Amino acid sequence: MKTLTDSRLRHSGTTMDKKRDSGSEDDESSMCSCAAIKRSVIYYLKNSTLHGLKYIAEESITIPERVFFGIAFVLVVILSGFFISNVYVKWSASPIIISTSAKQKLTSNMPFPAITICNLNQAMLSKVDRISRTSTNYSLLMGLCDQGGDTTISYIGTWKYFKAILVEVAQPCEKMLLYCSFGSREEECSLLFTSILTDDGLCCNFNALDPSYLIRNYSDDVRWEPAQPNMRYEPIDWTPEKGYARKLPEFYYPRTSGGTGIRMGLTVVLNASIAEYYCTKSMSVGFKVLVHNPAELPKVSNYGFVVTAGREARIPIEPVYEDALPTIRSIKKSVRRCLFSDENDLAYYRTYSRKNCELECEAKLLLRECRCVLYYLPRIDPMARVCGPNDNACTDRVQTEIESSLTNLSCESCWPGCFELTYKATLSTSSIVSDPRFQAGENLPNYLFHGPYSNASEMSILHFYYMSNIFRSTTKSEMFGFTEFLSNTGGLLGLFMGFSIFSVIEIVYYITVRPYCASRTLQQRHHRRLEQLLWLTPVRVPARRLVRRHRGTLTRNLPPPPAYSDLEMRRRKMSGKSEPKKRSLWQTLQVRPVNQEDVEPPVYPYLD
Repeated sequence: MKTLTDSRLRHSGTTMDKKRDSGSEDDESSMCSCAAIKRSVIYYLKNSTLHGLKYIAEESITIPERVFFGIAFVLVVILSGFFISNVYVKWSASPIIISTSAKQKLTSNMPFPAITICNLNQAMLSKVDRISRTSTNYSLLMGLCDQGGDTTISYIGTWKYFKAILVEVAQPCEKMLLYCSFGSREEECSLLFTSILTDDGLCCNFNALDPSYLIRNYSDDVRWEPAQPNMRYEPIDWTPEKGYARKLPEFYYPRTSGGTGIRMGLTVVLNASIAEYYCTKSMSVGFKVLVHNPAELPKVSNYGFVVTAGREARIPIEPVYEDALPTIRSIKKSVRRCLFSDENDLAYYRTYSRKNCELECEAKLLLRECRCVLYYLPRIDPMARVCGPNDNACTDRVQTEIESSLTNLSCESCWPGCFELTYKATLSTSSIVSDPRFQAGENLPNYLFHGPYSNASEMSILHFYYMSNIFRSTTKSEMFGFTEFLSNTGGLLGLFMGFSIFSVIEIVYYITVRPYCASRTLQQRHHRRLEQLLWLTPVRVPARRLVRRHRGTLTRNLPPPPAYSDLEMRRRKMSGKSEPKKRSLWQTLQVRPVNQEDVEPPVYPYLD
């Protein structure tokens, strides 16, 4: 009975081993089959951290219940996708927010605004009378005054000739400016103001950047006046984005404000010279004034305000500074709608601003449409001719289309700068009283009212000043950055499905790591099984291959290994047992009780 039980156990163990081997072979052959994929999906559904998936693979509930949870999960995914799409639209449509800066800025860290003053008279009558009506200079003068003149005159209006005629007929700054003071200190007007070319002719400018820092390809012919080497104030570079340098000279320009109020601001007394009026773009006498950024060229004709002669004007100024955080650089230009200084280099100007870009754009469009450039626009092409009176029809059409922005001739590509400095200016005026009995409170010299230019009807007094020495800037920053988008998306997914970053790691694991590990395990199991089979199965190597493998060694002269019978006889001799008698066929087949002492274990030479 015991023997029968042992034989059954051996048979069952052999059967289990065979089943295990066959099962491993089936797993190996069906690892990439549909059944294996199905088992992996079910395992993922049962062990996933996403809410609701384990009920779909639960075998203890009915199929309708599984379908219910499957539909619910799909609906939850669709609903979360809808809300995430709303978040994405908000993120992509309005990623920029303009907020008021928490810190106040000082006006002493910003340059005092550049101030351009133009006499409404563009040419002095006494100088125009000297020009022949049939000369090229007179035709250029008509182009300056926007008069048709004689359109039959054919000439090539070059910048050299136009500069000469402007200097000849315009009112010089030393005759227009009678008195100047800045920061409660009287100074020579020639040290404060320089000549500048605008769309209103030759004007006088205060506190603008030096042309060497304003124009990219600077040359001396750009200056209207020769540079004075012994000037008290040294020109320096400044941009709205970089600001001033850390180390500054004692006296420099663009200057900063010394304080607030009229006394610490800029005060100028102007002479209109009404008797010299020849042509003007308005129907009055006086001056046109524009307060602007020191790094921009002014366009006085369209944006300047008028101060008539015989009036005193107070012009309080408020700076408006806009900056941006570096994080918005990652946002597309078409979305943030502003440019940094290194993102759109201009051809003529060194510093980018919307006004400078528009001036270059207007010059390019006029050069393309009319084959000429107006005298005050950037000279992108040095060989381009200056537009004359016979080009007025073309230039007027192009300028009208540019300003209307309704046609193809527009400068919509000129976006605002991410760093911009502008100024708000208000104007209040009153009449100048020159009665000697009137005691004026202004600290102005007496020669202004009792000298050769004492006619109050031709004088204008202007005061430019800050109302406060602190102001708040506005900052462009990310309203909805990638971090906010990720947190909102994660919150929605976590609310609806319990989704987290670890859920993504799980999906990656079940797609990549788990199949790789299963394949590697099967390969190792197959390799071990092959090693076992090679160990149990004798392998005879051909003599030729053996000789070839051990060529040059001593194994070539070794005798062949002993046979199995010789090994058994040697073992019996060493143990002292006699050789068993040979049994007959009947004795071998005869069934008799097994005596464990008589049964000798088989001898395997590879186990010895």
